[in-house]
Amino acid sequence: MPAVEPTIPSAPAKPTKLEKQLGLWDVYALATGATLSSGFFLLPGLAAAGAGAAMPLSYLLAALIVLPGLFSSVELTTAMPKAGGIYYFLDRSMGPLVGTIGGFGTWIALVLKSSFALIGVGAYLQLFFPQLQFGPIAAVLAVLLGVVNYFGAKKSGSAQVFLLIALFFLLLWFCGVGVMQIEVGRLAGIFEPESAGLISTAGLVIISYMGLTKVASVAEEVKDPERNLPLGTFLAFATVVLVYVVGTAVMIGVTGADVLAAADDGHGDLTPVATVARDLAGPNGALVMTIAALLAVSSGANAGILSASRYPLAMGRDRLLPEFFGAVGARGTPTVGILSTVAVIVFCVTVFDPTGIAKLASAFKLVMFALGCLAVIVMRESRIESYDPG
Repeated sequence: MPAVEPTIPSAPAKPTKLEKQLGLWDVYALATGATLSSGFFLLPGLAAAGAGAAMPLSYLLAALIVLPGLFSSVELTTAMPKAGGIYYFLDRSMGPLVGTIGGFGTWIALVLKSSFALIGVGAYLQLFFPQLQFGPIAAVLAVLLGVVNYFGAKKSGSAQVFLLIALFFLLLWFCGVGVMQIEVGRLAGIFEPESAGLISTAGLVIISYMGLTKVASVAEEVKDPERNLPLGTFLAFATVVLVYVVGTAVMIGVTGADVLAAADDGHGDLTPVATVARDLAGPNGALVMTIAALLAVSSGANAGILSASRYPLAMGRDRLLPEFFGAVGARGTPTVGILSTVAVIVFCVTVFDPTGIAKLASAFKLVMFALGCLAVIVMRESRIESYDPG
């Protein structure tokens, strides 16, 4: 009688696709949380130095400038909901060379913007603890957020929703109490800006809206992307425009553009929300809004790590990076992409000057917006049957 060989159970297959875990409110929270960060809590002081009382109009003008790129991003994302965002779109529309440039450029821009957001933690903490060094704090927070992302996009999205709810309550207090204490005379010059200051400041604050496109890189993990991606993105857009315009009007009307602009030797106040909150409710108000700032920058950095880690994954899949970058871990997350992203963020926050890097990141992001609009034109004119935006 022939011997029967024992049956050895095969090892479970490793996942090759990212799990669809994100719903509408996860998309909304990721887009809003990634946007309501340094653009509201750090930039208004610099914007006041450039546009004066017309700062709210600069934010509104920047929103209009961003719209074409946002429409293009939504169209491409619903037609091709794959990890990698702009890299995947450029690679499929204009070839691997442009795709690689776009992928590396966007990944670096996201990493630098996330680093800038984490450094914002230090700017606010130093109001109360001048002896703290913000570099090590930012590095530790980057590692903690990397661990959250390792355990899955759903957990990361859930953390984002929690952070966003807490942030909304604090922003509601800031705007609600602030509107009641606005001195109308300080807003007198809002509709009489010097055109050069208004336009140049709009160019500066465009970076405030860049987080809206971060959800494109996690499109593969979104349930019903044809509905949830555009709806979540434009709900987030409407929310952040309202918060920016009302919030900056409160800053001007309560504290005054001259005060915000004069701080830091005329370069602008780096903690404008805390400054205004101190005028609204004293030291306790400054403490409350410092907590809001910490929540906001943590939220922005979390969304940045979540989206940035998908770019090495996409390039690894296409063998533009070593194949292990394209591997999906046992928890259904791009482990190598998360590790590499967190490592570069830790390096940036401990070594480099954030100001110049933030400017470079925003400029490169504008180029990516332009390339995204070009990709839409190429895909439409190619008349590919499978190109079917939602």
